[in-house]
Amino acid sequence: MLAAAPALSRDAWPSPARAWTVVIVLSFANLFSFVDRTVIGLLVEPIKADLLLSDTEIGVLQGAAFGVFYTLMALPCGWVADHANRMRLVFVGMIVWSLMTAACGLAASFWEMFAARVGIGIGEATIAAAASSIIADHFEARRRTMPLSVYTMIASAGVGVGFVGGGLVSSALADVGPMPIPGLGTLDMWQLVFMAVGLPGLVWAVWFLILREPERREHTGSDATWAELLAFVRSRRRVVGLHFFGYCFYNTLGYGTVGWLAVFFIRHHGWTIAEVGARFGTLYLIVPFIGGLGCGWIVRKLMERGRVDANLYAIAWSNALMTVPGVLATQMPNGWLSLAMLVPLVALFVFPSGASLAAIQEITPNRLRGRMTALYYAITNLVGISLGAVFIAALTDYVFRDEMRVGDSISLAAAILSPVGATIMFMAAKARREMA
Repeated sequence: MLAAAPALSRDAWPSPARAWTVVIVLSFANLFSFVDRTVIGLLVEPIKADLLLSDTEIGVLQGAAFGVFYTLMALPCGWVADHANRMRLVFVGMIVWSLMTAACGLAASFWEMFAARVGIGIGEATIAAAASSIIADHFEARRRTMPLSVYTMIASAGVGVGFVGGGLVSSALADVGPMPIPGLGTLDMWQLVFMAVGLPGLVWAVWFLILREPERREHTGSDATWAELLAFVRSRRRVVGLHFFGYCFYNTLGYGTVGWLAVFFIRHHGWTIAEVGARFGTLYLIVPFIGGLGCGWIVRKLMERGRVDANLYAIAWSNALMTVPGVLATQMPNGWLSLAMLVPLVALFVFPSGASLAAIQEITPNRLRGRMTALYYAITNLVGISLGAVFIAALTDYVFRDEMRVGDSISLAAAILSPVGATIMFMAAKARREMA
C-alpha cells in the first residue's frame, strides 16, 4: 500500500485548485484528529465518576497516554513520509485513530482507556509527519505560510467541533440514560460521544485513496540518511534548538489549557456539559480563523519588508501577548466574562502553528522535511502534549489541593510558561537572522 515516493520534479507547480484541494482535505483530516484527541476534555467529569479516577490520572489519559506514543511513532512515520506514498500513510493512520477513538467508548478501566489513547496517538503520528511535507510540495516557499496556517487553523477548530458535537450528543442523551447497543452492551452518554466523533473519520479517510501523491521538489541527490539529518540539525543547532525548546512552552500551555478549560467552566461556573460544548465549542469554531489567517497575513507582510526571521518573530510576539489573557481568563467573576477573555487567548494559541511549520520548511532540504517535521513534533509534543494536562492537574492536586481551584492552576501555568516561551522564541528569531 505504501508505494515508493515519486521522483523529484522541476516541472511547474500544481494548479491553485489542485493545491488548495489537498490543503482542505488534509486540514479536515487534521480537524478529525483534533476532535478525537481533545473531546475527552469535555467528558472528564463523567469519566472520573464511572472509572473512579483522580485529576492527575485524567491528565495522564489526556496527555501522556496519547502524547508519548504519538511522539515515539513520529520518527518512524517521518522516515516513511520521506520514502513512501504519503497519502497512503495518512489513510492508514486515519483508519487507526478513528477506530481507537471509538474504542475509548468501550473502556471500563483506566488501563483500557490508556490503551485506546495510545492507539489514537500512533494513528495521528502519520498526519503529523506527512501533512506539511505534502503541502510544501504544492506551494512555492514564499506562498507556504498561508496554506500551512489554514491547515493548522482548521485543525484547531476541531476542538470546537468536538466540543459542540459532544455537547449536542450529551444534551440529546441527557434524559435517555444508558443506551443498549447490540453487540456492545449498555453504553453511557460519554461512551456514545466517543463513538459519535470517532467513526465518521473512517469515511473521510477514503479521500487519501483518491488524491494523487505529489512530486517531490527543491532538492537533488540520493535519499538522506538519519546521519545526514543529525548533521543538518548540528549545522543549524542554535536556531533549531531555540525554536524547538521555545515551542515546547507554548505547546505545554496550549494543550494543558484546552484539556482543563471545560472542567473549569463545569466546576467553577456550574455550566453543564451541553452548555460548555455549545459555548466553548462555538468560540473554538470561530476564533481560530482569526489567529490562523492573521498569522499568514502578518508573516507575509514581515517577509515583504525583508525579515528573514518573520515566522519565528511572529511566534515570539504571540507567546508574549498571550500572558495577560492566559492569566485572567479563569479569574473573571462570571462564566461569560471568562469566555470573552478566551477570545484573544484562543486566537493567540492558534496564531503560531502555521508559522512554526513554515519556519522548519524554509530551512530544511526537501529530502529531510518529513523526518525534520517528525523530529519537531517528537520534541515539542513529548513535552507539550504529554505534560500539559498533567502539569495543570498536578498543580490542582498537589499545589492548590482542591479540585475547585483548577482555574488557579491554569492561571499559574500561563504566568510561568508564556513569558519563558516568548523569551526563548525571540532568541530563536535572532539566531535565524544571523543564519541568513
